[in-house]
Amino acid sequence: MRYPAVILSMLIALLSLSQKALAQPADEPVVSTLVTLMATAGMSVDNNGNLYIADFGDINTLAGTSLFKVSPSGEVDLITDQLNTGPSGNLIDADGSILQSVYLSNRVVRVQSDGNITDFATGIPGPDDLVQDANGNLFVASCPFGGPAPAVYRVDASGSTEIFANSQQFGCISGITIDSDGDLFASDFADGQVFRITPAGQVSLFAQLPAPSTHIKFANDGFYVMMPSANQIARIDRQGNVSILAGTGQAGNLDGPASQARFNFPFHLEVSPDGRFLFIDGGPNGDTQANPVRIIDLSPQLGAPIVPRLRAITGAWNDPARSGEGFIMQTVEGQDSAIIFWATYDASGGQQWFGGVGEFSGTRLNAEMRVTSGGVFGDDFDPALVVRNPVGTISMNMLDCDNILLDYVINDLVGRQNLARTFRLEGQECLDGDGMARLLQH
Repeated sequence: MRYPAVILSMLIALLSLSQKALAQPADEPVVSTLVTLMATAGMSVDNNGNLYIADFGDINTLAGTSLFKVSPSGEVDLITDQLNTGPSGNLIDADGSILQSVYLSNRVVRVQSDGNITDFATGIPGPDDLVQDANGNLFVASCPFGGPAPAVYRVDASGSTEIFANSQQFGCISGITIDSDGDLFASDFADGQVFRITPAGQVSLFAQLPAPSTHIKFANDGFYVMMPSANQIARIDRQGNVSILAGTGQAGNLDGPASQARFNFPFHLEVSPDGRFLFIDGGPNGDTQANPVRIIDLSPQLGAPIVPRLRAITGAWNDPARSGEGFIMQTVEGQDSAIIFWATYDASGGQQWFGGVGEFSGTRLNAEMRVTSGGVFGDDFDPALVVRNPVGTISMNMLDCDNILLDYVINDLVGRQNLARTFRLEGQECLDGDGMARLLQH
């Protein structure tokens, strides 16, 4: 398993913030703002750290229509604005599409990466949070305003829907998650109760929160739960004991140590695939004002992000014996590739640049290199005259975090160089091996 590319630039900001906090325990979670966005609804995170967040809309109108993708660096792309009537909880399905609740439409839809929308399940009153079991069954928290009673619905892979669990104790089932034993846990917006639901659909009270609760997620052998009216995030251990993870209780948007941070009616949350980060929505006014999407680093004591060495190839490299030559490389977000620039010399001794996009294969990065010509410096530049001609190929074997063996065939010349790292991204640690395994050992 590879360590997900989770928000490197944001992590550096988090670490800087934690260093400045006075009297903050080394392991106290730290709150930071990722992006300010007009979206306050269900969230999902893929293995590359991309966040998918919907716009539920103002809580009085539920008029939101949009689903956004937010990159680890905070870049925002609109996937669709055709989700009418309050899109809420969502998750990433096995095929990479998004399963999205649409609250007032009483349905769950499938959203493809190109924005195409199709119905997946209908007839679920007030669908909110979603979770899947190991067999691909979808469970939907139902919290209708009036009419049918709240319940937990089950939807199979074909979209066939049935009530899976209900109880007279249910007031408004908003959040749902599944633990490592296969039990469901549902949180109640009406009174803060959290219920355990067995695979047979049997319901029992698991925990009582001090305030009404909404979305809930299982991670790190416990549960993280939102309490909007208390402006806090709670944690519940496996025995049902409740503690406050973050938030003073005062409304606001204040970053910093979790015990000093403030939230404004936070409703939805998600956990990063590695379990280190919580993503928190910004408040109740998604379709009337932009709000900060927040991140909680649960383990700031781990320091800088740890990435396996192939992802840490980003940086500058050179052969110390060859003055004036060297490489600048940048991995491409969400892909097994890197952009490569090679500063070297032409046949007459003048400076020359080669460029290419390489693909990772095992421990190697292979690329076709090209040389660009035809342009001129200054106002006479004409892009139509620029040409990029292939000059050969390179293969880089990253031996460890600081050494690369370069083989090249350039202009019919065959050679090899031993490259050493000149610099890496500030705050990034490189690990020879599996970054996820190292992270989880802390």
